[in-house]
Amino acid sequence: MTVTANRPGRARALAYLFRYQFADFLMLRAGLPALTVTLLGFMIWKTAGVDVGWSSTQGVRISRDVFRMLSGVFIVLGGFMGIARLVTDDRSNGYFRFLFSKPVSIERFYIQQWFLIGIGMVVLTGLFSAWLQAGTGPLPVRESMIFMGLFWILVGGIGFALSAATNLDAVLLVVLYVTSTVLHSLKEMPNSPMWPWLGQVTRLFPPLHKLDYIRDQLYAGAGVPWMHVAHVAGYGILALVCGTVILRRASFAR
Repeated sequence: MTVTANRPGRARALAYLFRYQFADFLMLRAGLPALTVTLLGFMIWKTAGVDVGWSSTQGVRISRDVFRMLSGVFIVLGGFMGIARLVTDDRSNGYFRFLFSKPVSIERFYIQQWFLIGIGMVVLTGLFSAWLQAGTGPLPVRESMIFMGLFWILVGGIGFALSAATNLDAVLLVVLYVTSTVLHSLKEMPNSPMWPWLGQVTRLFPPLHKLDYIRDQLYAGAGVPWMHVAHVAGYGILALVCGTVILRRASFAR
C-alpha cells in the first residue's frame, strides 16, 4: 500500500527532473562557470597557442599551470554556483507552493537536484579538461573529475544543509569557506601563533586543507590519499544527511 502510494510522487519528482531541474542546472548554475572557463581558455590558447610548443618541457609546464588555474576556477565557481540558494530560492520566492502542490517528497526533490548538479559539474569538468588537453597536451582529465566530485560532496553537502536550514545560506557558506581556509592555514604554519584551544576548534571546521592535498596528489599522479578522501567525503555526506533531516522535520515555509 505504501509502495503504491509513493509511486506517483516518485514519478512526479522524475518529471520535475527533466522539466525544471535540468534547465535550472544548464541556465542558472552551470552557465556562468562554463562561459567563464571557455572564454578564459580560448583567450589563453589564442594568445599562447601559436608560439608555445606544447610538447616541449616548457610547453608541458605551461599547459599544466593553465589547466590548474582554469580547472580551479571552474570547480570552485561551479561548486558555489551549483549549491547556492538551492532550497532558499524556492522557499523565499514562493515557488514551493507550485512545486509541492501535488504529492512530491520535498527531500527527494532536492536530493535529486543535488545529485543532478553534482554529476553535471563532474561531466562538464571532464569535457573542459579534455577540450584543454586537445589544444595543448596530456593533462589529468580523470583526476580533475575526481576532484570536482569530492569538492561537490564537501562544499555541496555543507551548502545543502545551510540552504535547508536558513535563507542566508550563500553568505554563510562563503564565510565558512574563508574562515575554514584561514584557520587551517594558520594551524599548519610552523610555530603557529594560533591559541591551542582554537586549534582544537578548527578540527570541527570543513577539511578544506585535505581537499587541497588530495588535488595536489591527484594532479601529480601520486595516487589517491584514501584517508583524506574518507574524511572529506564523510564530512560532506554527514552535512547532506543533516540537510535531508531538516527538510523532512522542519517547516518549509518561513
